Amino acid sequence: MTVVTKLVGWGQNTLQDSSIGPYSDIVMDTTDLSVEEGQETEAQIEGGAAEARRKDPDKYILKANRRIDDENEVEDVLGFTESVDQVECTPDNGGLGVSLVNPSRHVAIKLDSKDGLVAIYTYKTKGETDANGKLTYVIPVRSARNVTYTAVASTTGKNPKNEGWYIKNGTSYLRSFDTTPQSGMTYYTRTVSTQG
Repeated sequence: MTVVTKLVGWGQNTLQDSSIGPYSDIVMDTTDLSVEEGQETEAQIEGGAAEARRKDPDKYILKANRRIDDENEVEDVLGFTESVDQVECTPDNGGLGVSLVNPSRHVAIKLDSKDGLVAIYTYKTKGETDANGKLTYVIPVRSARNVTYTAVASTTGKNPKNEGWYIKNGTSYLRSFDTTPQSGMTYYTRTVSTQG
């Protein structure tokens, strides 16, 4: 019997489109890819029987939330953009992610007591197909990045949150929201590099 290991769950992921990012500070459990099914139409003949059926292409919707620390982080992208060349959302754990080609982008903000100020990124495909009816705008992709975390040698006089440092939580790394270094805490820098 052959044992196949599959990654279930993304853990930390990175969001990048052709004009913004990459962003690796996605709020936990907010990344979602859903489908809006295309409408099915029937051609009917006399008597009401269906002679043929046609279905419009599905549209895919990718959503992710980012915590915002500075008003300049989203100022230029708030609102609706009819088309961005491409957006890619891939997990840093090597799992399979997704790339959407020519989606629209909508960026809004919300404020709540748990996450503070959050930017909500929504990308939606246009439901296009090639000449053979194959979807051309949603592509499974594997991350082309190596992610490494390196312990910070000297934290004296630094602000971990402003430095963009991470803390280790089990086998995951999370953005630190400490404004002063905590005694006994190890902070990490995160480096993302392209593979190969």
